[in-house]
Amino acid sequence: MQQEKFNGRVFYGGSIITMNESQPIIEAVGIEGEKIIAIGTLEDVKEKMSTKYDLISLEKNCLLPGFIESHMHLIGLMFFLLNVDLSSVQSLEELQSTLIDTATKKSHEELIFGFNLKEEEFEIPILPTRLDLDSCSNPVFILRYDGHIGIANSKALLLMGIDKNTKVPDGGEIRRDKTGDLTGVISENALDIVFSVATKYLMPKRADIKNTTIKATKMLAEKGITSIHSVFKYKKGGEGGLGRVEIPLYKSVQDLILQNCYALVDTNRPKRLTMLKKSSLDGGQIYSKFKLNTLKLFLDGSFGAKTACMWEPFSDAPDMSGFCTTEDDVIYKKMKIAHNLGFQIVIHAIGDKANRIAVNLYKKLLNEFPREDHRHRIEHASMLTEDVIKDMKEYGIIASCQPPFINSEYTWLEKRIGKERCKYTYPMRSILDGGVMLISGSDCPIEDPNPILGLHALVTRNGFVPEQCITMEEALKTYTINAAFGAFEDDVKGSIEVGKLADFVILNRNPLEIDKDHIKGIQVLETIIRGKSVFKKDEIV
Repeated sequence: MQQEKFNGRVFYGGSIITMNESQPIIEAVGIEGEKIIAIGTLEDVKEKMSTKYDLISLEKNCLLPGFIESHMHLIGLMFFLLNVDLSSVQSLEELQSTLIDTATKKSHEELIFGFNLKEEEFEIPILPTRLDLDSCSNPVFILRYDGHIGIANSKALLLMGIDKNTKVPDGGEIRRDKTGDLTGVISENALDIVFSVATKYLMPKRADIKNTTIKATKMLAEKGITSIHSVFKYKKGGEGGLGRVEIPLYKSVQDLILQNCYALVDTNRPKRLTMLKKSSLDGGQIYSKFKLNTLKLFLDGSFGAKTACMWEPFSDAPDMSGFCTTEDDVIYKKMKIAHNLGFQIVIHAIGDKANRIAVNLYKKLLNEFPREDHRHRIEHASMLTEDVIKDMKEYGIIASCQPPFINSEYTWLEKRIGKERCKYTYPMRSILDGGVMLISGSDCPIEDPNPILGLHALVTRNGFVPEQCITMEEALKTYTINAAFGAFEDDVKGSIEVGKLADFVILNRNPLEIDKDHIKGIQVLETIIRGKSVFKKDEIV
């Protein structure tokens, strides 16, 4: 595809999937500046162009609306890119070796922070303890890939002031062994103790923040992502203890972010959203690049950490049923404030009990304070029974799910929750058949944000409860028009229609025509955000 010379461009000569049900396939699309101004046949589009334009041949490739990532952590991604990635570690011995090697590049007392531990993939899938990590002479803290549980070695516990007398916060754990000694394993709200101390050791330098922002957003662009719904903490805690500075960090790098960004704010004081909405975090216009409209809340943990709130114990841990990290009355008070101020609410819920509680809270809220078109969401919505789905439909609650979780968990999830409960875990088919809006994300950096891998998970599920597979067309909607709906942006993005933003991704294959076994082979050739090409694969530059 040739270099552009003019403000206008007309794309033709390939498959163009609009995700607009009234005109699903078109021959050409014309854009001027940031917006789409014409669609239809090539001749019709040419006639409607009001300025000089370049004719861009797709060379038989496929153009569709840019992918929308509906749940990620931008600051978390940046932070993780600056620390030790443990995602490829396959054994305890390799973990110890990696940490010892990292220590050779640091001063003796410098804290080593590792992330993305996947001990379920070890030959012996057991979570390490502080004693295992004591093989490294530096203070060490590593975070499991789901972000809900971590392990500190003895030096790190000492550094963080954690001992047998440390008070365990509500909704958290500082685990002990049978003799009462600390194992070094810390989960959920207790992680705030770790992060409150870690901040001063892990706060990145200004130059590192800038460079990592560029790296992170370019990586997202390479995957065809044009918009993100990103969680930002506005309280203590967060990865590396950056919760109190996530919003200021975000503000400082806005000019470097390629993607449109819709902020989901995790704060204990919902009234602060009104103040934040008046800042640069929300442009105040329908086409604004940056928007803030949402309160993020938490109910429970994760399957991997065994902290997801369940009705019955985990199959491989009969003494554990998970727990809620927040009391119902506490979360409901925050919900009332945000809802009555006109904000959207999104609640993290993984376990079957947590999802029932989340829906009950929404029912109570909407019965007490009815509001049209609220678009409240459940984030993850991992285990949904038939009654929960029915209520979600009735009350207009969106299921914001993470298909890549299936890719990471399908090999061990049955062991964790049993065959029967697997039947209603990540139940995408049931969600859609039940009339509930489904949108997709990755929880990046917890998972790879590549939407192609998400599409593969939705369509194939890697064989995990195959009756819950959905079609490719349905899957594409969850990353485009549905995702736009989940952020009140379906009038400006998510489909190729006149007047919407020129946010496109060009693929080497048409997803609607490819065999499901070849989905992973689809490649992103170009990503266009607001009419500007932000990524081109080498061979088509």
